[in-house]
Amino acid sequence: MDTIKKHITPAFITIFIWGIGLLLVNEYYYEYLRYYQYIFIPIMISFMIFNLVKQRREDKVDGTQNFKFSIYNILVTLFIMGVLFFLINSN
Repeated sequence: MDTIKKHITPAFITIFIWGIGLLLVNEYYYEYLRYYQYIFIPIMISFMIFNLVKQRREDKVDGTQNFKFSIYNILVTLFIMGVLFFLINSN
């Protein structure tokens, strides 16, 4: 039961519902697909900020380093996305 609580988080539920919505928009209203994705970007950024603030508070209380690892994970992901962007756009 504890592992279920670990994996089913509000962020996971939001992404799952967004994915189902993405499939529905893609199937029935394809011309609005780009706008649907643009709307979701600020929502996910707000969830990321909320999660980082929560991790920082937990790190101060418990003395862990989850916040630091999360920031490193975000930086590595941004670097990989940047490299992929330039590889794809360089003909």
